[in-house]
Amino acid sequence: MQGSPIRRIGHEAWLRNIAVALGNAPTSPEITTALMSRLQHPSAIVREHVEWALQQHGIIPGEESKHV
Repeated sequence: MQGSPIRRIGHEAWLRNIAVALGNAPTSPEITTALMSRLQHPSAIVREHVEWALQQHGIIPGEESKHV
């Protein structure tokens, strides 16, 4: 994987990109579970994009029982 695009952008940016992709994907339990697992990530940029992605699926972070 040396020199691969994932290595070039770094793990944090890769997680951010995954959050954006999952935010644009059709809603499923697997997607929302994956996103929820990163809500407490140490990186603010990852958390921000995970929150955005969850909102795209009608979930308000911190209020998981409420939907938009």
